[in-house]
Amino acid sequence: MFPVSDKEYRNWRAARLDQCPAGAHDVLIDINGLTSLTAIERAAIKSTVNHANMAIYSCRDQTVNRAAIIAFGRHFGLTRLDHHLCANDDGVSELTVASDDARGGYVPYSNRSLSWHTDGYYNEAPERVAAVILHCDQDAESGGENEVLDPELAYIRLRDENPAFVEAFEHPNCMTIPANVSGEKEIRAAVSGPVFSFDGPGGVLHMRYSARKRNIQWRDDAKTTAARECLTEFLGREDGPVIRFSLKPGQGLISNNVLHNRTAFRDSATQKRLLYRARFFDRVDSS
Repeated sequence: MFPVSDKEYRNWRAARLDQCPAGAHDVLIDINGLTSLTAIERAAIKSTVNHANMAIYSCRDQTVNRAAIIAFGRHFGLTRLDHHLCANDDGVSELTVASDDARGGYVPYSNRSLSWHTDGYYNEAPERVAAVILHCDQDAESGGENEVLDPELAYIRLRDENPAFVEAFEHPNCMTIPANVSGEKEIRAAVSGPVFSFDGPGGVLHMRYSARKRNIQWRDDAKTTAARECLTEFLGREDGPVIRFSLKPGQGLISNNVLHNRTAFRDSATQKRLLYRARFFDRVDSS
């Protein structure tokens, strides 16, 4: 739960920074496999997510399919899948280079880089993406590295710099995603909302964000602009808390929808990148 009073916040901030992971090795958990998770492995992942909002797991048994991803999520209370536009009928999507009309126009299904974002930033508040599982079946011939950052650390950075930055990011019209229109058909209406929000007083922090230069409309005021610049600088720091890694076959990331990006990549005739992604309206149960 997020602290309410200033004293609670100061104590929470100190503890949060004290347990901040220094790199991917601090959140890496070895497990047997997605469908053969032991109680000890489950507890280790929950503990890691509890203090970092994420865990990277590495499977000894690399057998995987979409059903295994769903079954793995159930171990952590993840049952309400986001059946978004490009997902399969079961709610799991396959991130690979696609040429079909339905997926080919979206960057995650290309080999281009992805800028900093949280998943589902265009969803309405009742269907906020609270957790994500990203599992690597095959990495690319080259490229495709990820950077990730716990949104709580972004919140702390902005509040340390200027509490007004947090207030700006909490404004209900801070960030607007224009309608998704294909031809004359509106696939999704425009969505406005805050960057930072909470599930009631003392509730958990949720962040919706995209660093895209196009198709994002930001509230036009000085504090919002300054807050965006502060966050951009923080995300780009080489000496900051950003975690960098490249998922290999059998590895995955389970998180409370942390900030992340992806570099461009190159496939070969024999090595084509394929990651499974499941997005949930539930947070990871780390109790």
